[in-house]
Amino acid sequence: MTFSLTNLLKEQRPGPRYRVLADLISEAIADGRLSPGERLPALRDIAYELGVTVGTVARAHALAASRGLLAGEVGRGTYVLARAPREAMQGVGSAAFHAAAEGVEVPMKQAIAAPVGQTEIMSAELREMLDRLPAREGPSIFNTYLAPGGTEDEREAAAHWLSYGDFVPSPERILLCSGTQQAILTALLTACEPGDLVLTEALTYHAMIAQASLMGFRIAPVDIDTEGLVPEALERAIVEQRPRAIFVVPTIHNPTTSIMSEARRIRIAEIARTHGIAVIEDDIYGTLVGARSAPIAHFYPEGTYYATSLAKSLGCGLRVGYLMPPADKLDRARAILHGQGQTVPPLMAELATSLIRSGAADELVVAQRREMLARHAIALELLGGHDIRHHPAALYVWLRLPEEWRAYAFVEAARQRGVALAAGEDFMVGRPDRAARHVRIALGQAESRDALRRGLSVIASLLEGVPAELAALA
Repeated sequence: MTFSLTNLLKEQRPGPRYRVLADLISEAIADGRLSPGERLPALRDIAYELGVTVGTVARAHALAASRGLLAGEVGRGTYVLARAPREAMQGVGSAAFHAAAEGVEVPMKQAIAAPVGQTEIMSAELREMLDRLPAREGPSIFNTYLAPGGTEDEREAAAHWLSYGDFVPSPERILLCSGTQQAILTALLTACEPGDLVLTEALTYHAMIAQASLMGFRIAPVDIDTEGLVPEALERAIVEQRPRAIFVVPTIHNPTTSIMSEARRIRIAEIARTHGIAVIEDDIYGTLVGARSAPIAHFYPEGTYYATSLAKSLGCGLRVGYLMPPADKLDRARAILHGQGQTVPPLMAELATSLIRSGAADELVVAQRREMLARHAIALELLGGHDIRHHPAALYVWLRLPEEWRAYAFVEAARQRGVALAAGEDFMVGRPDRAARHVRIALGQAESRDALRRGLSVIASLLEGVPAELAALA
């Protein structure tokens, strides 16, 4: 190591020793005393030198890993990730995920909808909508705020959009939100109190981890398999850890692309109902899948907060989302949503409703499904010989790297070659080695299929070996 461990804990700082140690490690990374790629000594060696228990050091490493600063792997040790600014190290998710990627030619980091004519379709819809506005009664949408939760017409359109099969939401229970992130945050604040524990998949949506940490909630992982949450592991965690809520992405799980079977959804609902646990269900990718099972909210309506938006199916620029809380929590959720002061701009709410009413939204979904099929075909053509998980409707694939690669080194190598990716560490909850050899490759973000092919070609070439300049980090 490039600095002495001996003096680390001599500073008199309040708080548990593991947290003080994690903070000091964070500061050493921020000011350059610890460098990206540097390997830390073994836990027992650090514990001996500092005069603390191995458990204290392990907890410090786990906390630093949750901040996106360290990555560890059984049998290989713990390594320093990319340096992050001091203000980013406050337990709000991986700083590396948000880092600027200068010189990136092909962005493949954000799971956003592919370009399928959104500009043309939405512009035409907006022009027609604006032509109708002067004749509409009531206050101008340019001189008013959105009604708390949305207008009756907007909620009715939302209910129509969200309905499929036997799942038919009531407009009275739907709240318009500024995207799914605000819907999730509102659900967390409605279902939980600061300090409460929220269980989630061992790999999960990084922004939820950030939101929960900022609001003072604790997050703990539950084992996953090829369908997502493992029911037996979930029930064991509930009994042992007494959480207040569960966060889950059953359809096109982020980042693994898994889809939970209906039987598994019913079982999750039964477990949550038995233990009186709230479920926060993120269904943002649901509309991309044709035939799909009913959401957990259908099987456990009295305890599920159902959250989704138009971002992944139509376009992230709309920033229109929907939250359906349990009936007896509706007023509390509406009040919390209103109290955040970040309502949907009336113009965007009106446009979203107009797109749904006219059928343009359905047209865009069909185009998005078709485009993603083509993009997955390109991905399988170039990466099909590697360990890759995918679903033809997903906006990304989940790639397991060869033995000689670590995720953060692979992401850095791709960045140096003009391609931005997301490392597996960005999605980890708890154990720092769970996805140290995975990357998520977003297929929709590239501006064209040709650009996607260029980016995937770079990835394919990197999979053939470790560049010399990064061999020390691998």
